[in-house]
Amino acid sequence: MVSKKEKKKDKAKTHLKKQKTRTAPGKHLPKGTNVTKTEFRVAKIVIPSQSSNISRSGPITKKKLGLKEVLGKLSHFSLTVRTDGLEGLKELLTSACSASLINANLAFILSSLVPVTQDKERKLRRLAISLLPLVLSPVSPSLLSPLHSLLAAHLCCSLTHIDPRIQQDGLTMLDTLLDKAPSFIRSHYTTLLPNCLDQISAKKSGGSGKGPSVAANITESMTALQWRVLVLTRVDRMLDTVVQDKEETGKLSSTQASKSVVFSPGLFCPLASTTSPSWLPVSSLSIQVTSSNMQTNIKLVMPLLMETWVEARADDTNTRKGSTLTSEMGDLLLCLAGVMDRLVRLALDNSEGGNRDSVLLLIKQKFLVDIDQHFLSFLPYTSQGKSCDQANAILCCLSLAVREVVDDHMLEVVVRVTASKNIAPGTRLRLAKQLLCRDELTVEQRDMVVLALVKVVEMDAGKEKIAAVNLLREQAMRWPQAGVTRWVENLPIQLVNLEEGEKRVQVELLLDTCLELARSCNKILARTFLVRWSEILGSVASSDLETEGLMIQKLNFIKHHCDVTDSQQEMFLA
Repeated sequence: MVSKKEKKKDKAKTHLKKQKTRTAPGKHLPKGTNVTKTEFRVAKIVIPSQSSNISRSGPITKKKLGLKEVLGKLSHFSLTVRTDGLEGLKELLTSACSASLINANLAFILSSLVPVTQDKERKLRRLAISLLPLVLSPVSPSLLSPLHSLLAAHLCCSLTHIDPRIQQDGLTMLDTLLDKAPSFIRSHYTTLLPNCLDQISAKKSGGSGKGPSVAANITESMTALQWRVLVLTRVDRMLDTVVQDKEETGKLSSTQASKSVVFSPGLFCPLASTTSPSWLPVSSLSIQVTSSNMQTNIKLVMPLLMETWVEARADDTNTRKGSTLTSEMGDLLLCLAGVMDRLVRLALDNSEGGNRDSVLLLIKQKFLVDIDQHFLSFLPYTSQGKSCDQANAILCCLSLAVREVVDDHMLEVVVRVTASKNIAPGTRLRLAKQLLCRDELTVEQRDMVVLALVKVVEMDAGKEKIAAVNLLREQAMRWPQAGVTRWVENLPIQLVNLEEGEKRVQVELLLDTCLELARSCNKILARTFLVRWSEILGSVASSDLETEGLMIQKLNFIKHHCDVTDSQQEMFLA
C-alpha cells in the first residue's frame, strides 16, 4: 500500500507541472485562438507633384523639372536640394527660349534667387550671384524698375551682413548690378552708398564732429587696406555711372537734334518733338530731394578717404619724395581722387542757388585744408604706371571746381597736367574747358591748352572729338591767337584730304565748323578756303556720300561768307 506520505509527494509534483487557470466562473477561452488570419487592408496614397500626366508648356531640365519646381527647391532646408535647384535654374536660363521665360516670370525668379545670395554656404552664394547676369541681361529697364526695391533691400543686407564673407560677396553682387542694371544704380545710389561704406567705417562715439573713421577689417585673405581699396573702387564705379547719366541727360535736354531736309512746297517741319518716352517710372512722379543726401554723403565719405590715404602713406617720411609713388599707391590715388571728384560734381549738380553755395561752403570749411595738405600740395605725382597722370588731372579738376581763385603756381601745374600724356579724353576736355574760361591765362599757357585739344581732335572720333572741336571754334572766335590760328588754317586742308572711307558725321562736323567760323568773318579761314576752293569742291563731290547735294550746298554757303569777308578786308585795306 502506498503510504500517505508518498501520496502527498506525488500530488505536489502534479501541482508544479500544471498551471492554474484564473478564469472567472462561467467564462471560457474562445475557440480558434491559434488560427492565422490572412485578411489585410489596402489604402491609396496620392502624391500630386509626381503624377506622370502633368503637362508642362515651358522648358524643362534634364530631370523633367519646370521653373516652378526648380525655384521651389531654393527655399529647401537641405544644402543638396538647394544646390540642385540652382543647377536646374542655370540649365533653364541657358536654354534657347530663356529670354521669353525670364520676361514672363521675372518677379518670381528674382524673389526666389536673390535671397540665396545671403546663404550661409559660400558655394550657394557664388552660384546664385553667377546666375544674376543671365537673369538681368535680357531684361529692359522698364521691366526691372518695379523690382528695384527688392534688389536694394537684399543688396543692402548683403553689404551690411555680420559675416565678412557675405559682405565680400555683396561687393561681387554690386559689380553684377553695375554691369547689367545701371538704371538700378542710378535710382538707388544714395541708399547703397552709406551701406557700402559701413564695411570700412567705424562710427566715432565722441562729439568731435569729424565724421567716421576707418575700421580695421582684417581677414585671412586680405589686409584692411586691400579691403578699403575694394570698397572704394565700387563706390567710384557707382558715382561714375551716375555722373555719366547726368551728363547724357543734360546734353539731351540742352541740345535739340538737328536734321537736314530737302525743301519742297507744303513741307511740314514741327518745331517741337512729338516723340514721347518709351516708359515712365512711378518714382518720377514724386518729388525727390537729393541735395541734403549728397551733403550727408560728403560728410561720410571725405574723412574715410583722408584717413585711408594718410594710413597708406604712413611709411613715407621723406617730404622731398612725396610726389613719387609706387604703382600700387598710384592706383589707390586714382581711386580716391575719382571718388572725391565725382562726389563733389554730383553735389554741385544736384544743388541750385543757395544749396550750391552751402555745398561749397561745407567743403571749404571742413575738408579743403585736408585736401590741400594731403593731396594737392604734392601735385603732380609720378609713378611707373599710367594711373598717376589720370589722378593728377582729376585732382586738378577738383581744385578748379572748389576754388574761385587759383594762384599762379597751381595754375601752371594744371596747364602742364592738361598737356601731359595718359589722360582720358573726357578728363582732358573738362580741364581745358575750365582753363579756357579764365582770363588770367598767359598766351603760352593758352596755346598749350589749345594744342592739347588739337590732339584730342586728331586721335579721337567720338563725342570727345565733337566737344573738342566746339571748344576750339569758340576759342577761335574769342581769342584768335597763334595756337588756334594754326588749327583754323588746317581746316580747309582737311576738307581737301578727305579719305574714301571718311564717315559722313566727320565731314559734316568739318563743314559746320567752317560755316560757323565763316559767319563770324574769320579772315584766316576765308583766305585759306578761297585759295583751295576748287580742290575742296572736287574732294567733297568725289566722296560718294549719300548727302552729297546738301554738303555742296553747305560749301556754297561757306564760300559766300568767305567772299563777303574777303571783300570787306579789301575795302578796309583800300
